[in-house]
Amino acid sequence: MKFVSEPTYKKYIVGPFERFDDRLTGFSRGRVDPAGSKYEKMHEKSVENIKRKIRGKTVLDHGLWVSGRTVEYVMRQTQYGRESEAQFNREFKVEQLTLNEMTRIIKKVAHWLGADLVGIAKLNRSWVYSHWGYQNAHYCGAGQPGEPIEIAEGYQYVIVLIQEMDYEMIKRTPAVEPDTDLVYSKMGFTACSLATFIREIGYKAIPSVNELGINIAFAVDAGLGEMGRMGLLMTREFGPRCRIGKVFTDFPLEADRPVDIGVQAFCEKCERCSRHCPSGAIKSGERTAEPWDESNARGLLKWPVHAMKCLDWWVKNGSHCSVCIRVCPWNKRATWFHRGVRVLAERDILTKFLVFMDERMGYGRQVIDFFD
Repeated sequence: MKFVSEPTYKKYIVGPFERFDDRLTGFSRGRVDPAGSKYEKMHEKSVENIKRKIRGKTVLDHGLWVSGRTVEYVMRQTQYGRESEAQFNREFKVEQLTLNEMTRIIKKVAHWLGADLVGIAKLNRSWVYSHWGYQNAHYCGAGQPGEPIEIAEGYQYVIVLIQEMDYEMIKRTPAVEPDTDLVYSKMGFTACSLATFIREIGYKAIPSVNELGINIAFAVDAGLGEMGRMGLLMTREFGPRCRIGKVFTDFPLEADRPVDIGVQAFCEKCERCSRHCPSGAIKSGERTAEPWDESNARGLLKWPVHAMKCLDWWVKNGSHCSVCIRVCPWNKRATWFHRGVRVLAERDILTKFLVFMDERMGYGRQVIDFFD
């Protein structure tokens, strides 16, 4: 890994791009699909799977799935996307601290509250959504679909929070994989609690998980990784096996430098996520600036993901899917052996051989057992 002067996506910008409308994201479009909400259909299929007693999709698996999301649903409805007052201290503000001291404190508190990785970036408003989408408005209620989104000028920083997903649980997908939902709940707790801390020491904060802006871009700006072929954030520590939250704030902080972890060259040669995607939603071959579907932004060379193909597979599957994460060679535990192999991957050394051996050794295979 090396620190770089600007995010690695900068060299792939090929034209002007506007703030993206959240109504065009795959999740938002799936909420108002003309044939009916894809999410309702997915859950109807989930009940069918229970009736059919499909292994990995039983009533016990379903219970894990929904229970994991409990805290996140509450946080969405009461905390996300909102600018709130401090609960108790509205008089005193922390002072006489340097930027370095304030940054160290924020990161220490964020880790204490549960974040596995923390990065800070100057707020690039290009990544803030232009309007509220149907999905986020439906669950969050902090805005209405189509309502413009504006983050007040005083908010100059975004604190980006990364939560690791369980390595063993990811192996279950495309059977019910409840760790996505549990980690969303953990992230909700972490982001909202950090926002509360910031307010109580005299500053403003808006917690958010999927709402308000493009998490992957914020995370890249904050030095937490790069965007991979599958359209997800690739971290050095967990690969794509993580979830992202954020807190917008006026608290003065030191921004982290972006990083180059070698993902761009690796993803060019690997293509394993594309080959294994059950929906065919991940692009093979070279980057393109042409959108694959309505949910793709323009102006950037990348590997576009076909959002509706992905969501249609969720409906057919009766559960969300993380196969691309499961089969990714970067999805590894940080053992001494895998840390050593990662050194080669980061430097694009023997990449095709590493991918071949990863698959030959059985990494990325589905393992359903949990209750067994």
